[in-house]
Amino acid sequence: MKEVIADNEPFIKEIKEQVTKIQQLIPVKTNCYLHFHDVNATNIHLVPQLATEIWNHCYKDIISQEQIDYMLNMMYNQEKINENLNNGEHWKILKADNVPVGYIHFKEEDEKLFLSKIYLLQDEKYKGLGQALLNEVIKFALDNKFKSIYLTVNKNNSKAIRFYEKNNFTNVKSETFDIGNGYVMDDFIFEKKIVQVV
Repeated sequence: MKEVIADNEPFIKEIKEQVTKIQQLIPVKTNCYLHFHDVNATNIHLVPQLATEIWNHCYKDIISQEQIDYMLNMMYNQEKINENLNNGEHWKILKADNVPVGYIHFKEEDEKLFLSKIYLLQDEKYKGLGQALLNEVIKFALDNKFKSIYLTVNKNNSKAIRFYEKNNFTNVKSETFDIGNGYVMDDFIFEKKIVQVV
């Protein structure tokens, strides 16, 4: 009997890993066909286009238009995105029925992942797809044995904060970042522990 169990240990571990992964992901309900594309030379232009539309909707009541324009130019020019990619950081575009609807940017830091950007077009037909974006990052953390994911979120972005709390992120501290030109990012830092199979 012991020999049978020993023979099946790799299979049992794989099943446990799949169960652990499923337990940490919230299912996405959609009628769309979803597909992620790594950002590259042929699709990089889509990121600033998406960011401009999303940011002008998401942040219009949180920060000034001048700060929105400044941050878009600072973080979403193609040179900056290429620099991120050359440093081994991850940029992915989410397409729903082959239409670009959102993007994520995250990077590896020792035992943690820093989720720098997670954004989705604000359209009723794409409602709930923010979960698909986050699930993609959680899957990467699970597959690559990271212990946690952390991110920054504007203190006044209550919708995003509710979304992170629903996904078991915890507010671990408050920080203000000087981003130049007289602007700051006044943020909470949220972190989610990733449970790995030992």
